[in-house]
Amino acid sequence: MNWTPCWQWQKGEIPNEICDYILNSIDGKLYEKGTTSNHNKKQARNVNIQFNNSNWINGMLCGYIRYANHENFQYNLSNEDKESAQISKYSKGEYYKDHIDFGNGDHLTRKLSITVQLSDENDYEGGDLIFDVNNFEGHKIQAFRGKGSVIVFDSRITHKVTPVNRGVRYSLVKWYHGDEPLK
Repeated sequence: MNWTPCWQWQKGEIPNEICDYILNSIDGKLYEKGTTSNHNKKQARNVNIQFNNSNWINGMLCGYIRYANHENFQYNLSNEDKESAQISKYSKGEYYKDHIDFGNGDHLTRKLSITVQLSDENDYEGGDLIFDVNNFEGHKIQAFRGKGSVIVFDSRITHKVTPVNRGVRYSLVKWYHGDEPLK
């Protein structure tokens, strides 16, 4: 099998009941406005987020990361979990412009990112997760939209979430690090 910058599982990989359980467990908790590490980029991100430290959620995400890493990426990942999972809530008009998850400071050792689609694809319009993989494969990849779909990708890939036109899009996001930065 050839290497790919994005490794995906389709709709239903994570059962609807689990997606609903995650959403119901956060219902009523306060969200905060998402920020970026580069504060000079005005309006790069318009989304509400909250962090989740549930061991079972982190364990589930780690399983997908480790599998995709073994099958495709083969990066040296740290055994230490360095960041909490993030739940993103994109309402009408909210988005996240082109960005990468790898960067300065604490993000310098990020190697793999994971996104789980928690919303049913019929509950919102827009809000597409799109990857610009020109540096890797010379084209764009759109992530599966189905509820329970999972995508693991190289943290250096430029990606975005297009503005939501109707409804609300929920996703679960996490980043995995190595002990050394990617080169």
